[in-house]
Amino acid sequence: MRGLNGKIAVVAGGGRGIGKAIATALAGYGSTVVIGSRTESQHQAAAEQIRQLGGAAQGLTLDVQNEESVASFMAQVDELYGRIDVLVYCAGTNKRIPAESYTAEAWDEVMGINLKGAFLTCKEAGKRMIAQGGGSIITITSMLSHIATPNQSAYSASKGGLIQYSKVLAVEWGGYGVRVNCVSPGYIETDLNAANFKREAFRDAVLGKTPMGRFGETAEVAEAVCFLASPAASFISGAYIPVDGGFLAGHQNVVML
Repeated sequence: MRGLNGKIAVVAGGGRGIGKAIATALAGYGSTVVIGSRTESQHQAAAEQIRQLGGAAQGLTLDVQNEESVASFMAQVDELYGRIDVLVYCAGTNKRIPAESYTAEAWDEVMGINLKGAFLTCKEAGKRMIAQGGGSIITITSMLSHIATPNQSAYSASKGGLIQYSKVLAVEWGGYGVRVNCVSPGYIETDLNAANFKREAFRDAVLGKTPMGRFGETAEVAEAVCFLASPAASFISGAYIPVDGGFLAGHQNVVML
Protein backbone atom coordinates (compact mmCIF):
# COMPACT_ATOMS: atom_id res chain seq x y z
CA MET A 1 0.00 0.00 0.00
CA ARG A 2 1.60 3.25 -1.11
CA GLY A 3 2.14 5.95 1.48
CA LEU A 4 2.63 3.81 4.59
CA ASN A 5 6.41 3.59 4.37
CA GLY A 6 8.03 5.31 7.35
CA LYS A 7 4.78 5.80 9.27
CA ILE A 8 4.53 5.08 12.99
CA ALA A 9 1.58 2.75 13.51
CA VAL A 10 0.17 1.63 16.86
CA VAL A 11 -1.94 -1.53 16.99
CA ALA A 12 -3.80 -1.94 20.26
CA GLY A 13 -4.65 -5.60 20.63
CA GLY A 14 -2.06 -6.61 18.06
CA GLY A 15 -0.63 -9.64 19.81
CA ARG A 16 -2.78 -12.27 18.11
CA GLY A 17 -5.47 -12.98 15.55
CA ILE A 18 -6.73 -10.12 13.41
CA GLY A 19 -4.64 -7.56 15.29
CA LYS A 20 -1.46 -9.49 14.64
CA ALA A 21 -2.30 -9.75 10.94
CA ILE A 22 -2.88 -5.99 10.83
CA ALA A 23 0.44 -5.28 12.52
CA THR A 24 2.22 -7.63 10.12
CA ALA A 25 0.62 -6.03 7.07
CA LEU A 26 1.41 -2.48 8.17
CA ALA A 27 5.04 -3.46 8.77
CA GLY A 28 5.11 -5.17 5.38
CA TYR A 29 4.18 -1.86 3.78
CA GLY A 30 7.07 -0.13 5.56
CA SER A 31 5.49 1.22 8.72
CA THR A 32 7.18 0.96 12.08
CA VAL A 33 4.65 -0.87 14.23
CA VAL A 34 4.12 -0.66 17.98
CA ILE A 35 2.06 -3.59 19.25
CA GLY A 36 0.23 -3.11 22.54
CA SER A 37 -1.46 -5.84 24.59
CA ARG A 38 -1.85 -6.98 28.19
CA THR A 39 0.04 -10.23 27.58
CA GLU A 40 3.76 -9.55 27.24
CA SER A 41 4.56 -12.92 25.70
CA GLN A 42 2.07 -12.28 22.90
CA HIS A 43 3.10 -8.78 21.89
CA GLN A 44 6.78 -9.59 22.18
CA ALA A 45 6.39 -12.73 20.05
CA ALA A 46 4.34 -10.86 17.44
CA ALA A 47 6.94 -8.09 17.25
CA GLU A 48 9.76 -10.61 16.95
CA GLN A 49 8.00 -12.43 14.10
CA ILE A 50 7.62 -9.14 12.24
CA ARG A 51 11.30 -8.36 12.74
CA GLN A 52 12.22 -11.81 11.41
CA LEU A 53 10.24 -10.94 8.28
CA GLY A 54 12.35 -7.80 7.88
CA GLY A 55 9.89 -5.32 9.37
CA ALA A 56 10.27 -2.82 12.21
CA ALA A 57 8.23 -3.61 15.30
CA GLN A 58 8.17 -3.05 19.03
CA GLY A 59 5.97 -4.71 21.64
CA LEU A 60 4.80 -2.78 24.71
CA THR A 61 2.45 -3.63 27.55
CA LEU A 62 -0.97 -2.00 27.27
CA ASP A 63 -4.07 -2.52 29.40
CA VAL A 64 -6.68 -0.58 27.45
CA GLN A 65 -9.11 -0.47 30.38
CA ASN A 66 -6.59 1.24 32.66
CA GLU A 67 -6.14 4.98 32.11
CA GLU A 68 -2.67 5.00 33.67
CA SER A 69 -1.54 2.09 31.50
CA VAL A 70 -2.79 3.83 28.35
CA ALA A 71 -1.03 7.07 29.32
CA SER A 72 2.21 5.20 30.09
CA PHE A 73 2.04 3.30 26.80
CA MET A 74 1.56 6.49 24.78
CA ALA A 75 4.40 8.18 26.68
CA GLN A 76 6.69 5.30 25.70
CA VAL A 77 5.66 5.68 22.06
CA ASP A 78 6.41 9.40 22.33
CA GLU A 79 9.85 8.67 23.75
CA LEU A 80 10.66 6.06 21.10
CA TYR A 81 9.29 7.75 17.98
CA GLY A 82 7.91 11.20 18.79
CA ARG A 83 4.67 10.75 16.83
CA ILE A 84 1.75 8.45 15.98
CA ASP A 85 0.61 8.44 12.37
CA VAL A 86 -1.78 5.50 12.57
CA LEU A 87 -3.77 3.97 15.42
CA VAL A 88 -5.64 0.70 14.99
CA TYR A 89 -7.89 -0.22 17.90
CA CYS A 90 -8.31 -3.99 17.71
CA ALA A 91 -8.62 -4.96 21.38
CA GLY A 92 -11.83 -6.83 22.04
CA THR A 93 -13.59 -9.57 23.94
CA ASN A 94 -16.94 -11.34 23.90
CA LYS A 95 -19.09 -13.32 26.32
CA ARG A 96 -21.99 -15.26 24.82
CA ILE A 97 -24.70 -15.22 27.50
CA PRO A 98 -28.50 -14.94 27.24
CA ALA A 99 -29.58 -11.36 27.90
CA GLU A 100 -31.64 -12.28 30.98
CA SER A 101 -28.62 -14.04 32.51
CA TYR A 102 -25.98 -11.42 31.79
CA THR A 103 -24.25 -10.27 34.96
CA ALA A 104 -23.11 -6.73 35.60
CA GLU A 105 -19.56 -8.04 35.94
CA ALA A 106 -19.62 -9.72 32.53
CA TRP A 107 -21.25 -6.67 30.95
CA ASP A 108 -18.62 -4.35 32.41
CA GLU A 109 -15.77 -6.54 31.18
CA VAL A 110 -17.02 -6.57 27.59
CA MET A 111 -17.80 -2.85 27.62
CA GLY A 112 -14.52 -2.07 29.36
CA ILE A 113 -12.35 -3.61 26.66
CA ASN A 114 -14.48 -3.00 23.58
CA LEU A 115 -15.71 0.54 24.26
CA LYS A 116 -14.03 2.16 27.27
CA GLY A 117 -10.66 0.94 26.03
CA ALA A 118 -11.32 2.48 22.64
CA PHE A 119 -12.26 5.76 24.31
CA LEU A 120 -9.08 5.89 26.40
CA THR A 121 -6.76 4.81 23.59
CA CYS A 122 -8.28 6.93 20.82
CA LYS A 123 -8.35 9.98 23.08
CA GLU A 124 -4.65 9.76 23.88
CA ALA A 125 -3.63 9.06 20.29
CA GLY A 126 -6.04 11.70 18.98
CA LYS A 127 -4.52 14.43 21.13
CA ARG A 128 -1.13 13.66 19.63
CA MET A 129 -2.47 13.56 16.09
CA ILE A 130 -4.22 16.91 16.55
CA ALA A 131 -0.97 18.44 17.82
CA GLN A 132 1.07 17.07 14.92
CA GLY A 133 -1.48 18.07 12.28
CA GLY A 134 -3.04 14.79 11.23
CA GLY A 135 -3.29 11.04 11.45
CA SER A 136 -5.52 8.06 10.78
CA ILE A 137 -7.48 6.03 13.33
CA ILE A 138 -9.16 2.75 12.43
CA THR A 139 -11.36 0.94 14.95
CA ILE A 140 -12.15 -2.73 14.46
CA THR A 141 -15.87 -3.11 14.95
CA SER A 142 -17.94 -6.10 13.80
CA MET A 143 -20.81 -7.09 11.59
CA LEU A 144 -22.65 -7.37 14.92
CA SER A 145 -22.40 -3.59 15.06
CA HIS A 146 -25.13 -3.70 12.43
CA ILE A 147 -27.21 -6.83 12.99
CA ALA A 148 -28.44 -8.72 16.04
CA THR A 149 -27.83 -12.35 16.95
CA PRO A 150 -28.79 -14.15 20.18
CA ASN A 151 -26.66 -14.20 23.32
CA GLN A 152 -24.42 -11.28 22.31
CA SER A 153 -26.14 -8.28 23.89
CA ALA A 154 -23.03 -6.72 25.43
CA TYR A 155 -20.83 -7.42 22.43
CA SER A 156 -23.34 -6.02 19.94
CA ALA A 157 -23.99 -2.97 22.11
CA SER A 158 -20.28 -2.27 22.55
CA LYS A 159 -19.43 -2.69 18.88
CA GLY A 160 -22.44 -0.64 17.78
CA GLY A 161 -21.36 2.04 20.21
CA LEU A 162 -17.83 1.90 18.83
CA ILE A 163 -19.06 2.78 15.35
CA GLN A 164 -21.00 5.77 16.68
CA TYR A 165 -18.04 6.87 18.80
CA SER A 166 -15.76 6.62 15.77
CA LYS A 167 -18.17 8.73 13.71
CA VAL A 168 -18.20 11.44 16.37
CA LEU A 169 -14.40 11.50 16.43
CA ALA A 170 -14.40 11.83 12.64
CA VAL A 171 -16.69 14.86 12.92
CA GLU A 172 -14.80 16.51 15.78
CA TRP A 173 -11.27 15.88 14.53
CA GLY A 174 -11.68 16.15 10.76
CA GLY A 175 -10.69 19.82 10.81
CA TYR A 176 -7.36 18.85 12.37
CA GLY A 177 -6.55 16.42 9.58
CA VAL A 178 -7.40 13.34 11.65
CA ARG A 179 -9.43 10.69 9.84
CA VAL A 180 -11.39 8.08 11.79
CA ASN A 181 -12.92 5.00 10.17
CA CYS A 182 -14.08 1.49 11.04
CA VAL A 183 -13.61 -1.98 9.64
CA SER A 184 -16.38 -4.47 10.41
CA PRO A 185 -15.15 -8.06 10.02
CA GLY A 186 -17.55 -10.90 9.46
CA TYR A 187 -16.72 -14.54 10.13
CA ILE A 188 -12.93 -14.60 9.98
CA GLU A 189 -10.86 -17.74 10.56
CA THR A 190 -8.39 -17.35 13.42
CA ASP A 191 -6.61 -19.78 15.72
CA LEU A 192 -9.06 -18.93 18.50
CA ASN A 193 -12.18 -19.93 16.59
CA ALA A 194 -10.76 -22.65 14.33
CA ALA A 195 -12.43 -25.48 16.26
CA ASN A 196 -15.84 -23.83 16.10
CA PHE A 197 -15.49 -23.18 12.39
CA LYS A 198 -14.85 -26.88 11.79
CA ARG A 199 -18.27 -27.84 13.16
CA GLU A 200 -20.42 -28.86 10.20
CA ALA A 201 -23.64 -27.32 11.53
CA PHE A 202 -21.93 -24.00 12.19
CA ARG A 203 -20.21 -23.95 8.81
CA ASP A 204 -23.43 -24.75 6.98
CA ALA A 205 -25.39 -22.07 8.85
CA VAL A 206 -22.82 -19.32 8.28
CA LEU A 207 -21.74 -20.16 4.77
CA GLY A 208 -25.34 -20.53 3.69
CA LYS A 209 -25.83 -16.84 4.55
CA THR A 210 -22.51 -15.65 3.10
CA PRO A 211 -22.83 -14.82 -0.62
CA MET A 212 -19.15 -15.52 -1.28
CA GLY A 213 -19.55 -18.97 0.29
CA ARG A 214 -16.45 -18.98 2.49
CA PHE A 215 -14.98 -17.62 5.70
CA GLY A 216 -12.64 -14.66 5.61
CA GLU A 217 -8.93 -14.54 6.35
CA THR A 218 -7.19 -12.24 8.79
CA ALA A 219 -5.01 -10.87 5.97
CA GLU A 220 -8.14 -9.67 4.16
CA VAL A 221 -9.18 -7.60 7.17
CA ALA A 222 -5.62 -6.29 7.41
CA GLU A 223 -5.63 -5.07 3.81
CA ALA A 224 -8.81 -3.06 4.40
CA VAL A 225 -7.19 -1.46 7.44
CA CYS A 226 -4.04 -0.62 5.50
CA PHE A 227 -6.12 1.02 2.79
CA LEU A 228 -7.92 3.24 5.32
CA ALA A 229 -4.60 4.09 6.99
CA SER A 230 -3.00 5.10 3.71
CA PRO A 231 -3.18 8.29 1.60
CA ALA A 232 -5.32 6.30 -0.86
CA ALA A 233 -8.18 6.92 1.61
CA SER A 234 -7.31 10.58 2.15
CA PHE A 235 -10.92 11.79 1.76
CA ILE A 236 -12.58 8.93 3.64
CA SER A 237 -13.59 9.57 7.23
CA GLY A 238 -16.52 8.53 9.40
CA ALA A 239 -17.05 5.42 7.28
CA TYR A 240 -17.09 1.70 7.88
CA ILE A 241 -16.01 -1.08 5.55
CA PRO A 242 -17.55 -4.53 6.04
CA VAL A 243 -15.12 -7.36 5.36
CA ASP A 244 -17.64 -10.17 5.45
CA GLY A 245 -18.06 -11.77 2.04
CA GLY A 246 -21.41 -10.05 1.55
CA PHE A 247 -22.98 -11.36 4.79
CA LEU A 248 -24.36 -7.96 5.85
CA ALA A 249 -25.70 -7.17 2.40
CA GLY A 250 -27.69 -10.38 2.41
CA HIS A 251 -29.11 -9.75 5.88
CA GLN A 252 -30.03 -6.17 5.11
CA ASN A 253 -31.99 -7.30 2.07
CA VAL A 254 -34.10 -9.83 3.97
CA VAL A 255 -37.72 -8.80 4.61
CA MET A 256 -39.59 -10.85 7.19
CA LEU A 257 -43.35 -11.05 6.49
